[in-house]
Amino acid sequence: MHLFPDLKCFYFEGNGVKKIEGFELNTKMMALYIHENCIQKMEGLDTMVELRTLNLTDNMLTKVEGLSNLKKLDTLYLKRNRIGKNGTVEDLKGLLECPSITCVDLSENAIDDEEVLPEIFEKMVDLKVLYLQGNPVTKKIKNYRKTLIAKLKNLTYLDDRPVFEDDRRYAEAYYKGGYDEERKERDVVKEEQRAKDKRNRDAFKDMMKKAREEKRLADEAKAAKAAEDKENQPVN
Repeated sequence: MHLFPDLKCFYFEGNGVKKIEGFELNTKMMALYIHENCIQKMEGLDTMVELRTLNLTDNMLTKVEGLSNLKKLDTLYLKRNRIGKNGTVEDLKGLLECPSITCVDLSENAIDDEEVLPEIFEKMVDLKVLYLQGNPVTKKIKNYRKTLIAKLKNLTYLDDRPVFEDDRRYAEAYYKGGYDEERKERDVVKEEQRAKDKRNRDAFKDMMKKAREEKRLADEAKAAKAAEDKENQPVN
């Protein structure tokens, strides 16, 4: 890509390439889509210091690496690779080299070690979006969704749906005291919602009452003005 040093976005999916190379001069690259290839190693990315999005879905990667220079990388797609094949979290520690990541898709890999939660994801303090479904580890972590929401404080989206504020409250209550604590928190949320609904109804009633009063006063003023105008009309 030395002929196009000013490239900011590049799509090169489905070409059967086995290696990431030739990007040494592409220091302005912001989005790189090289999914659906045969890449076996994350390399050749060091000079792309402006990179925000990297898509390596559907390749042959077994390890996350080569991200230490990508200080602005925000979104990383690694779906359907072979990450976790070696059965150790060491293959995911490359994620910690890039603290700017807020969204990572690791779905449908071979991640099996439960330590991936405390050793990797809990250390990614800015992580907001995580796709992990399709990995064996999701069946090993007890109450998987609740546990991840409770542990990952900034998570706003997990796998197939958003993480709402109520979801977080229920998950944190469960993690604190099991189903009993979660039930209590659900009752608290219901009571808060009832109180909120009542405040809204009362506010609406007050608004309607005020509107009716304003209309009454306006009608009275209009009638008084009409009467005054009539009284002031000259007698023929």
